[in-house]
Amino acid sequence: MTALLERIEASIPALPPAEQRVARLVLEDPRSFAQQPVAELAARSQVSKPTVVRFCRSVGYDGLVDFKRKLAGSVNE
Repeated sequence: MTALLERIEASIPALPPAEQRVARLVLEDPRSFAQQPVAELAARSQVSKPTVVRFCRSVGYDGLVDFKRKLAGSVNE
């Protein structure tokens, strides 16, 4: 598991329930998360699109694009 995924896993207890669902989706399939549009990610997590973006900010990124870029880089290492 990459450092990025370990950090997400460690942050789960501190996140609101909706953001926890997004975190679990990332951990289940990081490669697919990095490639899917925000609407699909929101639907799969059963949260709103802004919640997906909020999750990315909660774990220390500027937003979804920044998070996906780092995630894609970390799963392709």
